[in-house]
Amino acid sequence: MPNFDEMWGEVQEEIQEKDAEDAVVNRAPELKKLSEDIDKATNTWINATLQLESAIQQYQRAERKLDSSVTDIRGKVDSINEHIDNVLKDAPTKLQVSVNVADADWKKIQDLFDQEHKWMLAKMQEHIREVNGMFVEERRRVQKRYKEYDGCYLGHYAQWFFWLFFVLGFSLFIYGMVIMVGKWLNWF
Repeated sequence: MPNFDEMWGEVQEEIQEKDAEDAVVNRAPELKKLSEDIDKATNTWINATLQLESAIQQYQRAERKLDSSVTDIRGKVDSINEHIDNVLKDAPTKLQVSVNVADADWKKIQDLFDQEHKWMLAKMQEHIREVNGMFVEERRRVQKRYKEYDGCYLGHYAQWFFWLFFVLGFSLFIYGMVIMVGKWLNWF
């Protein structure tokens, strides 16, 4: 004759197994949604990283072009100065003319030459100052557009874009961890 207590124990075990299976099946959509959210956050992070790398490369190319332009202009200005110096150095030997000039006229010619020379030097210095001013202004504008961050230059908007997605991703990760631990410890 079967024992009623044994049969009742087997029925209770089957009910507990069924409840455990139902709990696992009920949690599967939540875990699937959490996995999808993690995948989305990972893809967003990767896209933001690629955009930041692209912005850094564009800035570095622009910086190399600016450096190249500065070097070219500096070389041209140096060659102009050397040419002027050579012309001024060789001018007395190349201009060998026999002319009898009175001392007063010679003094007047020399004064005019000195004035013209001073005017030319002043114009060249003014031009060099303008070019230097342009470079200084361009450097200021570049420094306004880009801020230095840990040794690499990122655009101001790119930095905010990066921080926005970093904070969002980190918050989602913490939220997910709290939910998982809370469910495990039956807080919710």
